[in-house]
Amino acid sequence: MKRVLDGDVDAYADIVREYQGMLLGYASVRLTDFSLAKEVVQLTFIRAYQKIHEFRLGEDFGVWLCVICKYMIMTELERMQRDVRNKGNFKNQFEVELATAMTAEDGDARQPTLDVLKKCLGKLKSEAASLIRLKYHEKKSCKEIADEKDRTVTWVTSNLSRVRRTLKRCIQSQIKNPMP
Repeated sequence: MKRVLDGDVDAYADIVREYQGMLLGYASVRLTDFSLAKEVVQLTFIRAYQKIHEFRLGEDFGVWLCVICKYMIMTELERMQRDVRNKGNFKNQFEVELATAMTAEDGDARQPTLDVLKKCLGKLKSEAASLIRLKYHEKKSCKEIADEKDRTVTWVTSNLSRVRRTLKRCIQSQIKNPMP
């Protein structure tokens, strides 16, 4: 550890090899995604190296690493929660915009945005357009749509999600590069 504190990078590589398994076990118990756990462990070693001057000789380096890893995990879990909230907020906003576009009258203040949305809706394949119509215009539940189309609810929800992503990309590209 003294060599590491003196700036010997090769000595730090030895320490990484020594503690990598222990830290991966620690992270993988707390995170359900193993590849995410591996990424968090890598980030932990980077952060530990950046803060190595804060480590006090004589203390347990493994415990010090676990504390850093704990905070890296907490940060990652908070980021994941934010992503879920943002996706949920986007979905709710998208549903409102979509329903508005399907029933909008000329003269609506949001008409340019609604025109883009209508143009993108017009580009959908018939099956995708049918799902959107049933869900947002006829306001049917996914269960009702699944029954009507003789499909599973999972099929309906995954296809609706896929169509929403397609519409989002279309809207973003239309806004960036408006076509007459």
